[in-house]
Amino acid sequence: MRLDKSDQLFQRTANYYSRYRPDYPDELIKMIMDEYQDCTGGNMLDLGCGTGQLAFALHSYFLQITAIDINDEMIEEAKRLRKAKGIKTISFKTMAAEELNPTGNRDLIVCGNAFHWMDREKVLETCYESLRPGGGMVILAGRSIWNGNEQWQKKIVEVIQKWLGENRRAGGGTYADKSRLHEDFIENSAFTLVAQGEYLYTHEWTVDTIIGNLYSTSFCNKSLLDDKAEAFETELRKELLQLNPTGEFQERMEITYFFLRKKHISKGR
Repeated sequence: MRLDKSDQLFQRTANYYSRYRPDYPDELIKMIMDEYQDCTGGNMLDLGCGTGQLAFALHSYFLQITAIDINDEMIEEAKRLRKAKGIKTISFKTMAAEELNPTGNRDLIVCGNAFHWMDREKVLETCYESLRPGGGMVILAGRSIWNGNEQWQKKIVEVIQKWLGENRRAGGGTYADKSRLHEDFIENSAFTLVAQGEYLYTHEWTVDTIIGNLYSTSFCNKSLLDDKAEAFETELRKELLQLNPTGEFQERMEITYFFLRKKHISKGR
């Protein structure tokens, strides 16, 4: 189930989200569209769109994209970016994925690293009903700094825990680690899983972009740090520069992808 007050998980993060969240790699976008060539030229729905990274990356393949997010600040930032980019084919709307009304005519539905915040069983059911026969759904899931194995990643978590407590925060509450995986919900849905895998790539971070990225999260944003943000940032900079005076760090990024299909209606004999 979605966390209570999930529209408040990312308060005051939208500007950092649009600037410091890594873009989806071009090769991953190509993989998606190679799989769903038959869906191009139609309409797409983006769930939990944030500030629009996935919608912007895919916009040239579709005549119309509807992108929704429960956080109004994210939607306003996405609209600002849409205007700056001169894109007219994406419609951004503040809405929870659970509130969707099935339309039955969507060609493709995507969800980039937001599915874990949703009522996954309900959203999969609604998405299945929203797609045309043969339509597709893409779910992408990234890894958190909390699962990082590098020394610098562990140091970041250590500093966060010093300032915000041992338990991982999620807005005003704590993060409830879900024991059921995305694949469990997919297996029990009406969808056919046509492909699942890990897309791996290397991302280059600096101390500034690491801090900006942390401020874009539900577990270490400025709403949580409040008047402690400057002191937190000073300590984190010091600790990271002690590990590497250049202030440059490499991360082996992992994005798990799930490519789903709605079954075609059998025409019979």
